[in-house]
Amino acid sequence: MRPSSHRFTNSPWSVIASSICYMRLLKTSLFLLPASSAACSSPSRHHVLQRRSILTSTAAMWLGRPVACRSLTAPPGFEPPRVAGIGGGADMLTDAGPGTANDVAYPPFLNGTWLCERRVFSIEGDTAQAEGAWHLLGAPEGNIRQAEQYEVRFIDTRQVGSSQVVTGLDGRRYFGVVLDRGAELDARTRGATVKWDARTPNKLSYARKFESGAGSAADLTVVQRSVELPNSDSKGWGFNELIRITTNSGAGFGNLKITYASRVQRRFRRGLTESGERLVEGLEIMKTYRVLDGVAGVEFPTSTTKSIIKLTRSDTASRVR
Repeated sequence: MRPSSHRFTNSPWSVIASSICYMRLLKTSLFLLPASSAACSSPSRHHVLQRRSILTSTAAMWLGRPVACRSLTAPPGFEPPRVAGIGGGADMLTDAGPGTANDVAYPPFLNGTWLCERRVFSIEGDTAQAEGAWHLLGAPEGNIRQAEQYEVRFIDTRQVGSSQVVTGLDGRRYFGVVLDRGAELDARTRGATVKWDARTPNKLSYARKFESGAGSAADLTVVQRSVELPNSDSKGWGFNELIRITTNSGAGFGNLKITYASRVQRRFRRGLTESGERLVEGLEIMKTYRVLDGVAGVEFPTSTTKSIIKLTRSDTASRVR
């Protein structure tokens, strides 16, 4: 009969089989000693050393024998997350996205162009971290506390194929609008080459036209997002986004990429100017986190920056209501 090609080393019983072999070798080795040594009540030093040598060599033969075991792997789709066991950690290398392809929906009265004024009024924690994230998210060069002013544009969601619906103050449902993130970053940086598509709003890449070196270009990816939609019960709305920021290290390191993590929270409310025109007031909270091996420690921010945002109708805006 042809012997089986199955090997114990590929079987889960390999360890048990190896143990049995070892015990048999050990039992056999005891009979290899001279009979006189077995009968002697006080074995000589030579016999003791001889026994130790045999036992040691036998154990070495067993322990040195390679044992191949099959590794246990999870089936596709059930792999453990990278951040398993890390409290408050967020995987910044994931490509899963925020779980929705839709962007943040705003009330329809914002449709068109507005003048945005923003000013930082509070910085807590590591100021260098705050300034770095503030700049990488689109702010111009200069003092972080210097007021900014630029135009922003909102687009009807039906133009980008999402057709998101929001509830107005009158309780009726309307098609919402989304912020043109590409136009905002171009205006805020005072000139940049921007790649952004409203149909895939979670990714944006840019390179500043009038700057070079570290921090002049970056890829922004929304990893997590939660949205508070406008409704008839409240005058406010907003969102909370965790953003992965990827940029070149610079400083002679070539194309080495560095990953940062920042959380941007914005909340808006309706208002009126002194002349009775529409006004939108907002509060932005930007947080930075330490990233280690692609995991952001979102429980403990390294800095927190608060800004006031005000939107008014631009004199050059097309007032689409």
